[in-house]
Amino acid sequence: MSEFEEWARATYRQSSIEVDPSDLALIELIYAGTIHQLEALDHIDLEKFPAVGIDLRHAPKPS
Repeated sequence: MSEFEEWARATYRQSSIEVDPSDLALIELIYAGTIHQLEALDHIDLEKFPAVGIDLRHAPKPS
């Protein structure tokens, strides 16, 4: 059993969610494909690219 599978099974068990091995394999595949993209967020310079709030009361203006 991989480290991911142990972590996922424990997480789902705490939430009373049952997953079969094929579901778990798909979840691991999706996780492996996205984790590298999410790691890029750790390297963003927020001073260079500050977060801009969005006013949801109005539609965005075309650029």
